[in-house]
Amino acid sequence: MSMPICNSSLRVVVFYLLLFFPVLVFANDEVLEPGTDQVLAYENPSLFSLIDAGRIDGVRLGYKDDFSTFYQGRHGAFLWVRDGRFTSDARDVFGLIQDSWQHGLNPDNYHRMELASLMGERFADGLASAKAELLMGDAAVRYGRDISGMRLSAKTLEADPSSWSRGVMVSSLLDIMAQSRDPERVLEMLAPQDRVYKALQQELKRVLKEYDEHAKSGVTKFSLVGLLRPGERNPAVVSLRDKMGQKSPRQDADLYDGDLQKSVMAFQKARGLMPDGVIGPRTVIAINEGPRERLIKVLANLERRRWVKRPMPSRYVEVNIPAMWLKAVEGNDVAFDMPIVVGRKKRPTMSFVDDIVGIRFNPSWYVPDTIKKEDYLPELQKDPQALAEKGIAFRVRAEDGSGLQTVAPEDIDWANMTAADLKSVQMVQGPGAANALGQIRVLMPNRYDIYLHDTNMPSLFKKDDRAQSSGCMRMSEPQRMANFILGHNQGWSNDRLEYYLQKAKTLEIKAELPTPVYIFYYTIWEGTDGKLIFGNDIYGLDKDLVNVLKSNGKVNFPMI
Repeated sequence: MSMPICNSSLRVVVFYLLLFFPVLVFANDEVLEPGTDQVLAYENPSLFSLIDAGRIDGVRLGYKDDFSTFYQGRHGAFLWVRDGRFTSDARDVFGLIQDSWQHGLNPDNYHRMELASLMGERFADGLASAKAELLMGDAAVRYGRDISGMRLSAKTLEADPSSWSRGVMVSSLLDIMAQSRDPERVLEMLAPQDRVYKALQQELKRVLKEYDEHAKSGVTKFSLVGLLRPGERNPAVVSLRDKMGQKSPRQDADLYDGDLQKSVMAFQKARGLMPDGVIGPRTVIAINEGPRERLIKVLANLERRRWVKRPMPSRYVEVNIPAMWLKAVEGNDVAFDMPIVVGRKKRPTMSFVDDIVGIRFNPSWYVPDTIKKEDYLPELQKDPQALAEKGIAFRVRAEDGSGLQTVAPEDIDWANMTAADLKSVQMVQGPGAANALGQIRVLMPNRYDIYLHDTNMPSLFKKDDRAQSSGCMRMSEPQRMANFILGHNQGWSNDRLEYYLQKAKTLEIKAELPTPVYIFYYTIWEGTDGKLIFGNDIYGLDKDLVNVLKSNGKVNFPMI
């Protein structure tokens, strides 16, 4: 049974619809006439001359067409200036701009210095007032765009262009701010309103304070060769105790004892690692993560969370790649979650948004070109029967052009195989116990050919590092997912699920209710206790993202 939408939730939905879909914005409203203290367009041509010029004293203005249309509709009436001064609304919005660093933004991107010199001043004449009006409006729009979507092009950010928000529509934002009694609140609402985003903002303040403290005292790195298990002796234990905030005992200072193990396990849990007390490469990375690394991580996660198009649906599937975890959400509540396997660093799982449209039972697996080239070709060149146990069939185009025909692997010249030749050889693994996709494949067509599926290697889910696949995501509970995706189909039941699985025949069942799926790359996420977990950046993408933002002037933190 669906949950009723509360009034506050409904207001949020309407708010986002108005902002991101301009066709809905005040379509039937009449334009209000300006007040008597406002200047009509034909009396103040300097406003439109400035818009056409696109610059104000060396500052470039954006969105000329939107501003021209907006002010024409208002007959030249100002929004931010009245009686030769900035309005209280303008001063409030300027406060947001000054505090925009708390979102990881750069206040200088919103004319902070120029506006600061004008606050509290009386403008000399109509031209000066028009300049101040447009400078404030341009700053508000730039802020609104940045707080609600990508600040750079998807290509520059190496992100999927169709999945993420590019920011609020300028025309919609201008109209709503003009209609609102509280433009500051309009801009505030454009930022993500969830708990994690707000916690990240608090974490940003904390890590900056921590950076100042550590910059004075310095930070030593923890080094370890191999693994360190509880009960073992190792000179690195002394340094480990220091990192865990424990004092070294007078005796057995190099012994990894039970008290230290408890501290390590608590640390591992807080970092999204398997809390087994074993110190390996992933735990070492987490231990050595200092304030600078955490600052980069916080900035990257604030950025990515602003990319998500809102409002999000009440029913969806969410995958977090660094957490190697999946959640199914129904009615805004988590219906279930599960560990998953994601792509390894050399073959990463891409981050994007898609729709799940159905389930394929007992699928065949068509070997991707990358696996053919990098994994299978070297084996086949040594032994044409190398893939016999996997049950993979080889198909090539018939010489008479009649289509594909199955051939024996020994009849293929693997030694002289070119990249083009290899692409023409189809490798197919039919349904069965050995199939790499298991018995269930989630249908979610996308440009990357990445999808969720079952696996014939369930032992991988017991690992701490589950970045083990060639890009696709393997589910630990595929039948549960199938029931979630098809649960809204008429007459669906667990008995039908078992029937399809036992037939051992490839069947494709369309979902009567398609389900959005979000493939996120969040290296900070919320734990079951509500606290933030600082996970490992398994692909090293946080630093890359922040470096791109920094090089384009989008962040202003000198320590990174």
